[in-house]
Amino acid sequence: MGPIGLRIRSLGRRLLARQSQDTNTAAPAIGPATRIVDLLVVPLADRTADASAAAVVDSFTDDLHVALARLPGLSVARALVDVGEARCEARPDRPVEGRWRLSGEIHGDVAGAGSRLRFDLRPASGRARWAGHFADCDPDYAVILGAAVIEVADALGVAPSLAPSVTDLHGRRGGPAYLAVLQGRHYASQPGRRRLEQARRLFRDAATLDSDYARAWAELAGCSARIYAYSVAEEGLRNEAAEAVARALALAPEHPGSHVAAGLVAMLFDRWGDAQAHFGRALALQPDHYNALYQFGRACMHQGEPRRAAELYRVAAGVMPHEYQATLLAAQAYAQLDDEVQARAWTREGVARVSRHHQAFPDDGRALSMGAAAFLRLGECAAARDWINRALALDPEDIAVHYNAACLYARLGDVDTALACLERLELREMVNRGWVEQDPDLTALRGHPRFEALLTALRD
Repeated sequence: MGPIGLRIRSLGRRLLARQSQDTNTAAPAIGPATRIVDLLVVPLADRTADASAAAVVDSFTDDLHVALARLPGLSVARALVDVGEARCEARPDRPVEGRWRLSGEIHGDVAGAGSRLRFDLRPASGRARWAGHFADCDPDYAVILGAAVIEVADALGVAPSLAPSVTDLHGRRGGPAYLAVLQGRHYASQPGRRRLEQARRLFRDAATLDSDYARAWAELAGCSARIYAYSVAEEGLRNEAAEAVARALALAPEHPGSHVAAGLVAMLFDRWGDAQAHFGRALALQPDHYNALYQFGRACMHQGEPRRAAELYRVAAGVMPHEYQATLLAAQAYAQLDDEVQARAWTREGVARVSRHHQAFPDDGRALSMGAAAFLRLGECAAARDWINRALALDPEDIAVHYNAACLYARLGDVDTALACLERLELREMVNRGWVEQDPDLTALRGHPRFEALLTALRD
């Protein structure tokens, strides 16, 4: 790759003058707490006509967020969508997406078939900015990520020598292996087995290109585990996940991503103690690791521990204030605890988040199906039916969508339709038996002979 041109105008030291305030560990009275944020990472705008370039934009934004969040004394959050430049003129204490108070933002775009990347940092008030420009006919995203973190650290008054390494994100070789991981994460973040299979192939490619790339092995393990758990329980998938996570742990035993993947794989083998130990280790290494919090919460719900799950979901919702899944599952956990005040508050918050997500990603059937259940909890039955029907139309073969439809119909008292949804799923192929047995949304089905037959099939 050719030389990278980078131009910096000092932002000054204002952002680092205030120490980061970690509000995630303080329990709110009701619902998630407002988080004070020094820097908001806005998704890179895709200005290309290149599908392969578009596939890495969001994933690269995620990595930029992770890398910048490692800078000492800085609280960083990631936005769901770029809402335009007007926000940078807002007062520093203006709420962002309902739960952030903002000081500055970093924006960027990709142009020219993915060959040019531009970043700039805009404080919430004033005209000072940091600007970085990268140009190359074949960009190496690993080099760009490392350079951007060092230059932002310098602009914010953190000595570049103090900028943490980002090697664990892109691997030691970077290049094509890192690009494959970015593309794989793009597809893994979308609904449907077809996209997960595409992600799985890309993660395998990355591990083949760089056999020492622990992240590639961890991503492969997690992706294979998800396909096994939510699509089809083929023994080869479970074995692949186990082999991949063993490689990840051997290569990077102190990386949280390795332990999150190990927790997911342990769940596949019903080793719940091992799963909780791995998720706990991931959180010890990185207390604000969203996926560790979220998956730990799911493991607790599987084991019939809704109180512990609710706390994990609550913290996860504070870590990613735009993410809807942990928020809606927190509402479900509080409902199981008969805490109607918290359950309703979290449901309202979840509806707000999933509605924003739907505006950004209108073809996400899983989001529609989870939103439908939340509308039902608020008594908005018409909206619930509308959202679940649209979800089923978008993803007629998605097991998670059909499962959520069964939960909704069960809560509506339509037992026959709910059972039909579960039976159409070929529930035998699902490995989440604990979830089915503990799910409060299926209470109306308990004791019904057809439901008990489904559970018996899962136990075989």
